[in-house]
Amino acid sequence: MSESAFTDPLHQESGPSTRWTTVNTAEALPGVPTPLCWTLWNHQLERAMRGAFSDMGCLKPSEVLVPERIDDRYSAIFFGRFTANIDRMRGLGDLMPGTSADAIEEQILGGVASGAESHPTRRRYPMVAARMPVQAVRIPKVLAARRAEIDGWWRATVAPGAMPDGRAARARFKQAAAYYEWVMRPHAVATMLAQALYEQLTKLAAAAGQAGVETRLTTGYGQMEETALMVDLWAVSRGRLTLERFLAAHGYHGPAEGEISSRSWREDPSPLEALLATYRTMDDSAAPTAVETQRVAEREAASAELLARLPAARRPGAKVLLAAAKRHIPLREVGKAAFLQALDGARAAARVLGEELAAAGTIGDPDDVCYLTVDEIFGCLPADAKEVVAFRRGKREEYLGLRLPDTWTGVATPTKIEASDAAAAGEEITGLAVSPGVVEGRARVVLDAACSELEPGEVLVCETTDPSWASLFLVASALVIDIGGALSHGAIVARELGVPCVINTRVGTRRLRTGDLLRVDGNSGVVTMLEAGG
Repeated sequence: MSESAFTDPLHQESGPSTRWTTVNTAEALPGVPTPLCWTLWNHQLERAMRGAFSDMGCLKPSEVLVPERIDDRYSAIFFGRFTANIDRMRGLGDLMPGTSADAIEEQILGGVASGAESHPTRRRYPMVAARMPVQAVRIPKVLAARRAEIDGWWRATVAPGAMPDGRAARARFKQAAAYYEWVMRPHAVATMLAQALYEQLTKLAAAAGQAGVETRLTTGYGQMEETALMVDLWAVSRGRLTLERFLAAHGYHGPAEGEISSRSWREDPSPLEALLATYRTMDDSAAPTAVETQRVAEREAASAELLARLPAARRPGAKVLLAAAKRHIPLREVGKAAFLQALDGARAAARVLGEELAAAGTIGDPDDVCYLTVDEIFGCLPADAKEVVAFRRGKREEYLGLRLPDTWTGVATPTKIEASDAAAAGEEITGLAVSPGVVEGRARVVLDAACSELEPGEVLVCETTDPSWASLFLVASALVIDIGGALSHGAIVARELGVPCVINTRVGTRRLRTGDLLRVDGNSGVVTMLEAGG
């Protein structure tokens, strides 16, 4: 059968005038997903995002659906890369008070394209004004309740014997997809509230003559999801907690955990065992609980100084803003933990389905199930499943070797990934300053957290991070991350641990080499290559 007869779930078709971007989408779903993973994310994510916009009053409830046209959706996939629709996001800015289409594009891309059009309207302002305060009040309880329910479901789903056959696995997979969408909706609301609060703190700091202090105002929030993970892992390294109990609580994490074909820690704990060996060489002063106490003191001191610098009339409002930030910014990690548990439940179900289909001879290997789609495993499997799997595996390999531009209009023109020139001594690589401090150290470029050889005191240089990377942050002296923003996972956790971080460098992993001596300035967002590695 010819290749043209097979569908390619990892590439959709855009109209000629729609603007798209891959900037920051790689943090949510890095690399090239498998077809099963993407079709689990695709429609569920679109409905969840639209549901969040409806909850905030921007969209009507009738608009919470998956549009037929790709150009009308908020996200899509092209050449295997998760992509955001700039035009649709700008449209939200036109509807929301306190922002604009240009401001939304500025937040996403760091600038506004020449000739970009805005169509502001106030028709949704009354609904936004009515719903946003309600969301701000209710979202912490909503996320806590959903996190608790999904945690219980996940523990039951991955328990031995929970899925004795394909029928039970399909039922669990369907539940996983529903839970993913169920928690992603309030997670999206919490993320947008946190972003708005961070921006207001940034403006407040500038007004007080303390530009940049927002990175000290948004730390020391106590045990967040990832710091709790590190506290427990540190306890394992000190013999106070067994690895088995750690995995019972945190085993849904693992390398590339947004991709369901990857192996989570509960399936393969070997990356943890290597990291525990490193933790055992470290002094107790590096313990996450000790660091956490320092961060709380730093936030309180920065808050007190900010308030002292503001006019008396502005201090009550500033206190409300600081309290709201403390309440809402950590919620980003609560929602993320919950949807990652849902994905791990889907991963566990996919393993059972893969074994069943391979035993029946439908596919050649259990892992081949990840090259089928959600509709296929719940509907009619391809008659030529092995050929379909081989075709899709080949397309994914092809896409892994391609790079898309940061932004484009219409149909993207991919290029082959080629090695970049190494940075020269004295060269500066710039990004966003998201966690303060200045450190000099040797670089360790890590592309896979499961294969890290990071040594204490080295500068971790990576493309993006998910919660499974947090355990490396205790070892690193500083972080240099290609992709992300001030409220990205890596930035939030870096601030909690007091690790200087420059994020959104775009080219750090391509220009820097393991062994390079770097100066990482988390105050200015500049990484300087001081000396090439030997």
